[in-house]
Amino acid sequence: MIKRKNPESRKSNRSRRRLLRPAAACLMALTAVCLISGCGKKNEKIDLSSTHTTAAETMAPSFSPKETESSAGITLEPGIDNAVNSNSGTSASGNGSGAAVTKNQVKTSLTTYTSGKVSIQYPVVENLDNASDINALIKKNALSIVDAYDIDEAKDTLNIQCKVISADRSRIILTYTGSLTVSGGAHPSNLFYTNTIDVRSASSLDLPYLTDPAVLADYVLSADCIYQNTSPELKSAMAQINAGRSKAYYTDLFSKADFPYDGSFPESFSYEYEGDIYVSIPVSHAAGDYVIAIFTPENK
Repeated sequence: MIKRKNPESRKSNRSRRRLLRPAAACLMALTAVCLISGCGKKNEKIDLSSTHTTAAETMAPSFSPKETESSAGITLEPGIDNAVNSNSGTSASGNGSGAAVTKNQVKTSLTTYTSGKVSIQYPVVENLDNASDINALIKKNALSIVDAYDIDEAKDTLNIQCKVISADRSRIILTYTGSLTVSGGAHPSNLFYTNTIDVRSASSLDLPYLTDPAVLADYVLSADCIYQNTSPELKSAMAQINAGRSKAYYTDLFSKADFPYDGSFPESFSYEYEGDIYVSIPVSHAAGDYVIAIFTPENK
């Protein structure tokens, strides 16, 4: 026998459904409002496109002095954390092989110009939009010493090594050291020159860009002057040398320091690292041909 449902029960169920319909309608309306307005704003996008970009471009790197990337035969000076060896793809500060290159790093590798008895080492940079302009400027300045010193490549012996002080998307800072033995000369001369390049404009920056030459002249003439690889003998020798030099001499020297080379090779060269300015001062051959003073501006 099939049991039939109680007619009264069916009436009761229909009544309950009529009561629930308004509640369901309210719930659906609330849901629609949340979808339109974004309850809690969980779906709202936040613009982070400009966050930290400036800091990433300007933050000074940490370093361990005089690290060496032996695989490329390149000697690296303090500040090389922003330069990357293009052959291995590893950070020069020893972060391990296969390290990713960040957007602020610039790949560098050394090449050597050789002709007769002349050998000049200089870097080649990569992963820059204007790399060809930068590389042309680097090579031009590195080799300009041949013309400046009227070197006979078949007879005179010139050996120059390059060190990359820093290489990022703002500046590239290079130093060149070596020696020149002129054919028939009694002894070799010690050489030092530098090149600071503004990456964005592909141009060289000189010492007056870094500091006031007159202020630097006062510092070099003072007893407070600090020299790289300083020693009591060096300070004593410089005191005697400076006794015959004036502020006007040093101001003129520093005003004409650094590239660009326009037919008269600068007698003084400089570079900046972490706020300190390193500047070369010409001295006699007996005193080493040049000394390097370290100047820290008051506004560092």
